[in-house]
Amino acid sequence: MENLNLFLQPVEQTALVAIEDKSLLTVDKSELSEIASKIVEAVDDGNADALNTLIMAKKGAYVFDAVIEAMKGKARLPEGKNYQKHNCDIREQMTGVRYDFNVCNDAVWNSLNMQMLAIKEQIAAREQKLKTFTTPTEVEDEIDQDTGEVIMTARVINPPVKTGSQSLIFTLK
Repeated sequence: MENLNLFLQPVEQTALVAIEDKSLLTVDKSELSEIASKIVEAVDDGNADALNTLIMAKKGAYVFDAVIEAMKGKARLPEGKNYQKHNCDIREQMTGVRYDFNVCNDAVWNSLNMQMLAIKEQIAAREQKLKTFTTPTEVEDEIDQDTGEVIMTARVINPPVKTGSQSLIFTLK
């Protein structure tokens, strides 16, 4: 019999995972970690293709994320707020708590918020200007158009440091 992985594909296409007569429902966290380690080990040992394995994982994550989203509001705890089942401690709590202060009718907060929004707009506009600098550039005095006051004296403006990392971007079709 040919060795098959979780998705019943031949081993050379994706990493081999031996669950040994267990279900994802009943395994514990350490067994899940062991499954993940075995998948990575198969790639590291050259027994599975890294890109195929990553594609399998991305598609699996897509499936499970969709199931998790669909179960929100459907899954209920049978015994109050704390529950244990299949090696999982499950509790109910409020998540993603947010407060809307716009409805408070507080003049101090409203004033501060307006100042913050104006400053955010100014920062965003300034950042757009700074992004145009690709090399250190000498600039002349900046003068406030309303008052004629010198805001900044002549200086060298360095370009912003652009950071990031290379990633593989997946689009499922």
